Amino acid sequence: MAHLRPPLFLSLCLALLASSAGAAPADSFTQAPVVLVDYGVICQTTPEGRREAPETLLGEINLIRQNQDMDVTTRVIPAKAGISFGVKFLLEPGAGAQDMRVVVRHPPMGEQGLERESWFATARDSGPSLNLFSFEYPYELVQGPWSFSLESEGAVLMEQHFTVVPPEAASGVLAVCFGQDFVS
Repeated sequence: MAHLRPPLFLSLCLALLASSAGAAPADSFTQAPVVLVDYGVICQTTPEGRREAPETLLGEINLIRQNQDMDVTTRVIPAKAGISFGVKFLLEPGAGAQDMRVVVRHPPMGEQGLERESWFATARDSGPSLNLFSFEYPYELVQGPWSFSLESEGAVLMEQHFTVVPPEAASGVLAVCFGQDFVS
């Protein structure tokens, strides 16, 4: 008996739906003046430089183009080198520009068991701010709950939750980022 494979497009759609189920849990929120544009995965980013970020494990962050779009809107992130994930946001019209602290919480990482990293980002009402975590080193591939939050003047204005899972548990994301053959 022959086994019929659904068309690639249908397979990708079904995998993406499974990966993004529960895309807006009750514990994620955004409040004024922050506007969440999108969250999820960008398959490939190219750093355009680095900036000091003393409250991170490496002590610096990559600078990236702020106008990139998410390749997959999802909270389920594969623990796979080369994957970047996070949030894209801006401020409501008329809010101008504000420096905000981006805080990333994750399971213990590195020799120090670091669970919180942060850096400053400028949010504007004239264009988006994209803040990502990129899996570059094996010790960063920690599975479990992760969150991105934005803080301004002591207030948390946005919090977005993710779950980092074994790569095979997010096959829809891997199919988009690396092609269908990668996950077959």
